[in-house]
Amino acid sequence: MASRIHILDDDPAAFGSMARLLRARGHIVNTGAHDPLAPDLVLCHARHPAAAGLPTQGKTVLLVLAAPGDAARRDALLQAGFDGYIGLPVEPDSFAAEVEAFLPEATPAPAPPSSNTLLLVDDDTFMLEVLADMVEDQGWRVLTASSGAQALALLARETAAVIVSDHFMPGMSGAELLAEAGRLYPHTVRILLSGQSEEEGEIADALVSGAADRYYAKPWMGAVLMAALREALQLQQERAGMRRV
Repeated sequence: MASRIHILDDDPAAFGSMARLLRARGHIVNTGAHDPLAPDLVLCHARHPAAAGLPTQGKTVLLVLAAPGDAARRDALLQAGFDGYIGLPVEPDSFAAEVEAFLPEATPAPAPPSSNTLLLVDDDTFMLEVLADMVEDQGWRVLTASSGAQALALLARETAAVIVSDHFMPGMSGAELLAEAGRLYPHTVRILLSGQSEEEGEIADALVSGAADRYYAKPWMGAVLMAALREALQLQQERAGMRRV
């Protein structure tokens, strides 16, 4: 079903590209300063003057358009009530799908069975909550931990199919956590996240050693990460099946 989408971005080339991608999927896109009809979704650049004044209590879905340097503004708008964000520059192949995932009419991906549990680990409490809310909406049972030690304590009493951990954390790093989790629970699928480019060597070592099965850079894209989690669940089921043979 076509949806009304309003784009607020002062870069004509950027909003023109986004508008073309969305219109190609059949959506009605307004790129003016105001939309005379209530839109289903608003895409607003984190630095747009109107961002802070958009109403967050209505039915319209509000998404932040945020470049890597806009993290503080992005987080402030999410805290104020925006529903999510799209990373800039947009990926033409996945942009429309990322936006549509937030639309009320969007058909959610098939939910994993409730017995499949995801463990999320990040010392940034706010980003941990954002990610947890997103994956819970897709039917996952979610456990959260704010440190490697807390994550291992949880794993000692809870079974997780997939572990997603930030790398840069005080004390035990994400790579160290996943290495220990892989040793203790080899059937798990382990995904590493990082926004620190200087950690590339440690991340590469984690992938080569098998401590981490996948790596994704921050800021992550919702649609890409959800697809990765579905693939991870399939891989975990294959591993579990192999261990039963």
